[in-house]
Amino acid sequence: MFNSFFLLVAQFFPLQPGNQWIYRVDEGPVRDVRVAEITGVERFDETEYFLYRGLFGERASIRLNKQNQLVQRNADGTESIWADFNAAEGTSYPTSFDRCTGRARVESRDAFADVLDRVWVGGFRVSYAATSCADAGVTSDLYLPSVGLAERTFNTLTGPRRYTLTYARIGNASVIASGEYGFRISLDRRQYPTRARINLRLALENWTRDPLKLTFFSGQRFNYTIQNEAGDDAYNWSATRLFTAEIAELEVKGEKNWTSTDEIELKPGNYTLEAWLTHSDRGRPFRARIPFTVVKE
Repeated sequence: MFNSFFLLVAQFFPLQPGNQWIYRVDEGPVRDVRVAEITGVERFDETEYFLYRGLFGERASIRLNKQNQLVQRNADGTESIWADFNAAEGTSYPTSFDRCTGRARVESRDAFADVLDRVWVGGFRVSYAATSCADAGVTSDLYLPSVGLAERTFNTLTGPRRYTLTYARIGNASVIASGEYGFRISLDRRQYPTRARINLRLALENWTRDPLKLTFFSGQRFNYTIQNEAGDDAYNWSATRLFTAEIAELEVKGEKNWTSTDEIELKPGNYTLEAWLTHSDRGRPFRARIPFTVVKE
């Protein structure tokens, strides 16, 4: 019963520690990037609140109540509304997330949005009345189902400034991004015994509008080495492997992963694993490093 209820009310603002949203301004005289995230959980009188750090570092304790309202806990223990996701289209409600932002009006419960390189439907779009603050305050918000706040427009001295979502990490594995690309590696542990099975994952991400094209001159797609504290190679993944002679083209749009599981024996100490893709553009390789420790069993 609890799980189904949580899924219902969480659709426009997913609340879970680790959730993160990155916003960017691409138009106007100011270029800016901001991060919002859920940093933890706290309880007051058996009520659970999520610790939220907003676009400008502001902090609040928030939750979704049974009325599908996003509310914050005030210093005196009362609650006030940030967003009323049950409000009907055309109706209004009071807001409290910013002193320079006035009463909210629901403009649409089925808004279209071109965000994160795709078209979304079912958005919850609200506008806000002006207050006595000059050239300040939020003028509109757009929330997307299962994603959260996707757009926020501020009034500024230089005109409206719109922050648009470019990356969202929701839950343990759901990542949605646009307009960027990168390469990263992950290990399954930070600390290993002297003889251990090491699981490595390499991830190439391309969330730009254009496909990323790579050419490989053999069956090998990646390599990695492990260096000790002195910088000497303690392990080279490709040293004991043979690869077919072939020319292969790879087009990446979205995310492409490679994995490797290897039994490795190392002396106790601190190490660095460095991994890279072996495509033909060796002058600009995708390369990353990650530290780990080996301890005596």
